[in-house]
Amino acid sequence: MGLHESLAIYLLTGAAVATAVYLTDRHTGWMHAGLLFLGAWLFWPLFVPVLLSARQTAAVPEAPTAVPAHADSMAAAIGQVESELDGALSSLGGWAESVLASETDRIHELRLALAAQAARIREMDELLARSLPAELGPQVASHGSSATDATDARWSKSHQARVHNLARLSHVRKQAYSDLMATLAWIRELVSMIHLAKFTGAPASRAEELVAQIAAAIEGVSAIAWQEVSSSQGERTWV
Repeated sequence: MGLHESLAIYLLTGAAVATAVYLTDRHTGWMHAGLLFLGAWLFWPLFVPVLLSARQTAAVPEAPTAVPAHADSMAAAIGQVESELDGALSSLGGWAESVLASETDRIHELRLALAAQAARIREMDELLARSLPAELGPQVASHGSSATDATDARWSKSHQARVHNLARLSHVRKQAYSDLMATLAWIRELVSMIHLAKFTGAPASRAEELVAQIAAAIEGVSAIAWQEVSSSQGERTWV
């Protein structure tokens, strides 16, 4: 192949590469795009890796969107209970709608408390998932000197305290979840009693009593008491 043929192939290849570069960067000013086209045409071997890199980057699929926090079993249970509660409260129309006037705010607070409790449980789950594997892993080995032995002893004591505190936190989480599920079950039971009372001809006072009990269910939504978490029979521990 002669020089002229090689030059022709080089320029034709350069034109193709320059066109591809121009199309990927055509939104810049015309002068910049023109200079880039000319440079890519004359020095196209330098631009081929850039084009390939850009293509590979574009081909990488986006990371899957994380499952939203609300799409878990607790949120599903809360959503079901709230839907059933809305149906029961709407059924009071024409029978005992006046009972909602005094309990609307407490019902709203109950909804917020249920969501907040679920959020606290998720937060504890995340903390335990991050902390427990590290705390249950290999321990620092002793090197034999007295100073190192003292340091290792302190480290071991602190480690045991953390494991103990995390175990207690796990217990608090289980209790909080149990309380939340129990509260939701109790609300569902009261909702069914509202429907039963309506269709069995119970007086409006019965509906008022049941709605008040639902509103009072907020007291069954556990708040994590600091005294429960921090009491340790006088020992100095940290989570």
